[in-house]
Amino acid sequence: MSAPMSFDIPAQQLASALERYGDATGREVLYSPALAQGRTSGAVKGSFEPETALQLLLAGTGLTARFLKDGSFVLAPAPEAAGPPEGSAAALARQYYGVVQARLRDALCRTNGARPGSYRIAALVWIAPSGAVARFERLGSAGTAELDRGIDSALRQFSVGAPVPSGFAQPVLIVVLPQTSGVTMSCGATVLPQAAGGVR
Repeated sequence: MSAPMSFDIPAQQLASALERYGDATGREVLYSPALAQGRTSGAVKGSFEPETALQLLLAGTGLTARFLKDGSFVLAPAPEAAGPPEGSAAALARQYYGVVQARLRDALCRTNGARPGSYRIAALVWIAPSGAVARFERLGSAGTAELDRGIDSALRQFSVGAPVPSGFAQPVLIVVLPQTSGVTMSCGATVLPQAAGGVR
C-alpha cells in the first residue's frame, strides 16, 4: 500500500471525480468513457491511502478498480457472478483463465501489427458459452492507431476454443504489459500476461 494522502473530492460526476483523483495522485486511469456515464462518485474527504480513496470514490457505482504494477489502474464493471467459485469450480476457473491467456497470446502473435512485447493495453472481454468472444472493450490506446487496429482485429478473431465453465465470472479483464524482467508476452515466451476473471 502507498502512504496516506489528503483528499477533498466531493460527490460529482464520476468522470470528473476520476480526473481529480488522477491529478491528486499522479496515477493514470484506463477505462471506457461509457462506464462513467450516468454514474456519481462517492465523496472522499480526509487522509487515505490512494487505493482506499479510490474504493470510496467508486462506492455504489457498480464498478471496481484493479491496480497495475506501474501504479495505474483499470476501471471495470463489478463481476456478474454472485461470488467466487469454490472447490473444484475454482480450480476449473483458474484453468480456464490460463487457456484464455494462452489463446489471447496466440491471437496477438498471429496478427500483423499486434505482436506484443512493446506496448501496454487493457481490455474487457465477454466470452460466449461456446468459448467465442461475444464482445470486447479496449480500455485506452496502445499508443498508435495502427497498434489499436491490430489489437482490435486480434480480439475480434480471438476464441478460447473451450466452453465457458459454470460460474465463470465475467467480464474478464485482460492486461498485456511491455516486456520486462519476469513479465512478458513476447511471442514464443513462456511467461503469460496478467489476467483476472470477473475483474475482481
